[in-house]
Amino acid sequence: MSEPPPRGAERDLFRDTWVRYLGYANEVGEAFRSLVPTAVVWLSYGVSSSYVLADAIDKGKKARDSFLLLPLLGY
Repeated sequence: MSEPPPRGAERDLFRDTWVRYLGYANEVGEAFRSLVPTAVVWLSYGVSSSYVLADAIDKGKKARDSFLLLPLLGY
């Protein structure tokens, strides 16, 4: 597992907790493709895709919140 964040640093839900393993759900679905119904494989892709989408939205919001508005450089 990754190292814990330094003191005072914000904990990243999608990187520093068990939630990160949801991104690998499609790999588990593919590994068991021959043993489980096709719907289970598609569900594993849905779980994995949801994780990726949620992580991207979270990172985008954090980037937006930390963005410093620069002067318009004379425009």
